[in-house]
Order: sequence, then C-alpha cells, then structure tokens
Amino acid sequence: MSQVINTNILSLNAQRNLNVSQNALSQSLERLSSGLRINSAKDDAAGLAISERFTSQINGLNQAVRNSNDGISFAQTAEGALNTIGDALQRARELSVQAANDTNSASDRQAINDEVQQLMEEVSRVANSAEFNGGRILDGTVEDLFFQVGANQGQSIAVSGVDARTSQLGTTEVAGENGLTQEQIRDIGIDTIANIQIDGTDFAQIDVDLSSAETLEDAVRLINADIAEAAAAGDTNAAAVADANLEASLRVSNDGTTTIAVTSQLGTDGFDVSGGLVTLDDGATPTTVDLFDGATAENVTLNDIDVTTRETATQAMGALDGALTEVNSLRAELGAVQTRFESTISNLEISAENLSDARSRIRDADFAAETAELTRAQVLQQAGISVLSQANAVPQNVLGLLQ
Repeated sequence: MSQVINTNILSLNAQRNLNVSQNALSQSLERLSSGLRINSAKDDAAGLAISERFTSQINGLNQAVRNSNDGISFAQTAEGALNTIGDALQRARELSVQAANDTNSASDRQAINDEVQQLMEEVSRVANSAEFNGGRILDGTVEDLFFQVGANQGQSIAVSGVDARTSQLGTTEVAGENGLTQEQIRDIGIDTIANIQIDGTDFAQIDVDLSSAETLEDAVRLINADIAEAAAAGDTNAAAVADANLEASLRVSNDGTTTIAVTSQLGTDGFDVSGGLVTLDDGATPTTVDLFDGATAENVTLNDIDVTTRETATQAMGALDGALTEVNSLRAELGAVQTRFESTISNLEISAENLSDARSRIRDADFAAETAELTRAQVLQQAGISVLSQANAVPQNVLGLLQ
C-alpha cells in the first residue's frame, strides 16, 4: 500500500461506513419514536400506497358506522312518535266502542265525541311536529331517506318516508245498510239471467255467469261474450243486440245520483275504469238491465270520525282499526330497519377491524426487530468512530520517512 498524505483511503472508507450506521441509527430511532415502519414514501413506496388505500376504506367504514347509528336514532325517533299516536288511537277506539252502546244519551255521546276529537287533534299534532335533526318525519314530506352504510358508492339503505297524518290514516270504505262496497262488488261471483230491455220491452234474455270475474272489466267481457255467443247460436233478438253494437256498462254510484261507467263495445277490449252499481247499457239510450246493486259508499279517515250516533261510532271503530293496523305496520317496519342497521354496524365494525389488522402488518413497526436494529446501529456507530480516529492517524506515519 502506497504511503500518501493527500488521499486517506482508510479514512474515507471509515467515514462511509460510519454514515451508513448513522442512517440506520436514525431510521431505527424514527420508527421506535413513531411506532411506524413506514414514515415516508422512501421507506416503502408500494407499502405506503397499499396502506393509504386501507386507511381510506377504514375511515369510510368508521363513518358508515356513525351514519348507521344516525339511522337507528331516526327510526327510534319515528317509532317513538308512532307509539304516542298508537296510544291515542287505542283510547279513541275504546271510546268509540263505548259510544256505540245505545245506553248512552245524546249528551253522553257528545262528551265522548269531544274527547275523541281531542285525541285526533293530538294525533295530528304529533304527526305534524315530530322532527329529527330539524326535519319533520311523520307528515309525509319525506318520501325516502338514503343512509350511506358503506365506504364506497352505492352502498346505502333506503328508508321509506312515513305519513301519519289523520287525513291519511284509517281510510276505509263505508257502505249503506244491506249494500255492497266497490271492493265487494269486484270480489263477488254472480250467476244470473239478465233480461235486456229496450224502451221497457224485453228484447233478449242472456244467461250471464260472472262467477269467474275478478274485476269489473272481466264482467264487461263476460257480458259481451254471452251476447255474442247467443247471437252465434241463432237467437234473433240477441243477434239484433249484437248487430246494434251494444255497449255493456258497469256503473258505480258513490253518492246515489252520479254514475261513472266502465264501458266496452262488443268486439273491443278498451275500458274506462269505474266500479259500483252494475248494469247492462245500450250506450245510446238509458235502457239498462240491473244485475245487482252496489251501495252508496264513501271513504272515512280519522279526519271524518264522529261518535255522536251509534252508526257513526261503528264507522269510527272501522276507521280506527284501519289506522291502528297502519301504525302498527309502520312501527314494525321501523323496528325491522333498526335491526338491519344494527346488523350493518356489526358487519362494518368487523370489516374495519380486519382492514386495520392488514394495514398494521404493512405500516406498523415491529418493536422487537427495531430494538435489535437500534442496538446494532449503536455498536456500529461507536466502532466506526473509533476506526475513523485510527484511520485519520495513518498519514502521520509518512513523517517518519522525513526524519
């Protein structure tokens, strides 16, 4: 080895190794102080990218848990208000049963009715004032609510809006005595002989079997089919009816005077929807044959209930039964929503836990390994300083050659 002064290779080598041990010592201290194996992109570029994606998912899942808890709170608030409404309806029905008893005088029923009306006012007040986070939840203004219950797009739960106003609860169809409502007319099966009269004179007799008719439109088709069948069989009168392009009609009377028709000309399938008093009509003149009569009917809601007579008290019971059924159904739906949210929260927490574990294996520092690395770097640092001191002294040996 040449004896030189200007370049000390041994010193340069010792300095380089000392820098390496110094960097290792600094990295170990940084990891131990932060608890992270990856403190910057230079530590592990790929690992940093993966761990950051995991972090995004974990943050989203944690927020989704909070969103789901908000959903539970919403459902609990709505269900609590519906519970209050249900209690008022139960009391109103109890009073309706009381009012239906003829031992009550008119003044008794009026007093009962006053309490019923107050209960309906309370139902209306609760429905119009129940709020969650500043928004009303039972007045029908909210159609659907979407709760983001996942970390990604499209992961949401829809909760249907609730309308518990008295104008919407308890809708029921009330028929006159010994009458049929439109629903009953639609469902009933009829097997009868219909006499067709024109200007008061029997014109044809048609055997009409409506037992298979499920809708008013089906009844019209069956009537027209029987007319056509009779005509094809050679019934002169029936053929004349068919040739006259008779228009069968099913009429509904909701107020005893006004009628709305479901009509279909022979050979066509077009209908104008209606229901109610069922007649056979020639279309051009008011000549009809009655098959059966529907009753005068009306819809009753909680806004309309009155218990001042036995009849209205009985109607009120039906309306209140319908309202209670609706309220109980809404409460059941909200209870199911709460259960779903709770299940969602459990799943989200498990997913967040698993992702956190995966991120930890990539990003977090192993203290056992880092402590060992720190000790090694410290020893190398001390040795490097000692060796560098000796390497710096080597050029002094050249002075001996000058003596």
